[in-house]
Amino acid sequence: MIGGVLGAYVLTAVDASAAKPFVLAYLTSLGLYLFYRGIMHRHTERTPKVVSPLGFIGGFLDAAGGGGWGGIVTSNLLVQGSNPRKTIGTVNTAEFFLTVTISATFIATLGLRAFTVATTGLLLGGVLAAPFGAWVAKRVNPDLLLTFVGALLTTVSLYGLYRALM
Repeated sequence: MIGGVLGAYVLTAVDASAAKPFVLAYLTSLGLYLFYRGIMHRHTERTPKVVSPLGFIGGFLDAAGGGGWGGIVTSNLLVQGSNPRKTIGTVNTAEFFLTVTISATFIATLGLRAFTVATTGLLLGGVLAAPFGAWVAKRVNPDLLLTFVGALLTTVSLYGLYRALM
């Protein structure tokens, strides 16, 4: 949450779009690696060792870059060997608190004009989609789930990278 507050403040003060291609390239490489591990059944569960700095960086990038918490934190925890189901649930739960904190920072610095119809739509969509995501994560084989996460992360990151560079 501290990283999120700092990221929200930075976003209101400076243009952080210069870092976007680098973050997207990093996410693409993580997505490819996760996809490979899922396809090759190379997921061995271990307790993640780098958690607090990852939370700080993920929160900062989520606020400053307009998103990134899920992609950065989930993929890094999975690369470290975390259980896919536990990781997805934990990251999504923490994201709720991060979003509340970032939103409060934006309201404090920009006022209520920071919230638009698009923001409200995204919030409602997220609330409606969350139970479906939990249902899928509970029922899908961890290797298959890892493969899906890798494929989705790679696809979305490559598309974002293409748009950022064009």
